[in-house]
Amino acid sequence: MNVIETLAAHRTKRQFSTQAVTDAALNALVAAAQQMPTSQYLQAYSLIEITDPAKRAAVAKITTMPTVAANGRLLIVLADQHRNLALAPGADQRRALSEMDRFLGSVEDATLVTAALLLAAESQGLGSVVLGSINNDTQAVIDLLGLPELTLPVFGLQIGHPLDQPEKKPRLGLPAVLFKNTYQEPQTYQSELTAFDQRLHAYYQARSSHARDEHLAHMTNEALGSAARRRDFFKVARRQGFFPEATPTHN
Repeated sequence: MNVIETLAAHRTKRQFSTQAVTDAALNALVAAAQQMPTSQYLQAYSLIEITDPAKRAAVAKITTMPTVAANGRLLIVLADQHRNLALAPGADQRRALSEMDRFLGSVEDATLVTAALLLAAESQGLGSVVLGSINNDTQAVIDLLGLPELTLPVFGLQIGHPLDQPEKKPRLGLPAVLFKNTYQEPQTYQSELTAFDQRLHAYYQARSSHARDEHLAHMTNEALGSAARRRDFFKVARRQGFFPEATPTHN
């Protein structure tokens, strides 16, 4: 499949077989993903593979997904300015690398490499699941992995040989996401939102597992509940050395 076909066929896979993804295969995926654009060529991300069963079980508990402790390769993707500080040490460099601009750059780098890993894996017939849920308890992940200053976990990523083929989950149509020249308020594409809600409802009712009566508004409100578990994220990032500009100065 070409890139467009691979993306169009994407489905999140959470159940993986005992067949191993070889080191050579994983290394090839990471090497390919490294070619993604990187902000100011800082390559401000790192990957930690978790192979220790106890640590995998701890991550599974944080994510509330028991499958995370099972099969497939498990990676934690970090925003990482720690390496760049080691390459360019100094007080001025430290401040520049830890401020909002470079923090966002490192999160962007981590996000792009995660997306590329997912695409590369699925192009090879593998399955994957992105785990934003590692930030249900960011500090616990930091402690578990012994992360140094100016690093922060952004995603987990599990890759393996899939056991199942879930139904394809619908996405919003282009009128709801592709605008021209200016932002469009949702009421201007209400017909697309209504049509999408109908497609979503039909998908959930016809699903082979965990079928339910579901609508977009309810799902949106339900998703906001995760915010309660992640309200300490800014504080944790500050403890990791980011956002020095947020500290009040006194004359």
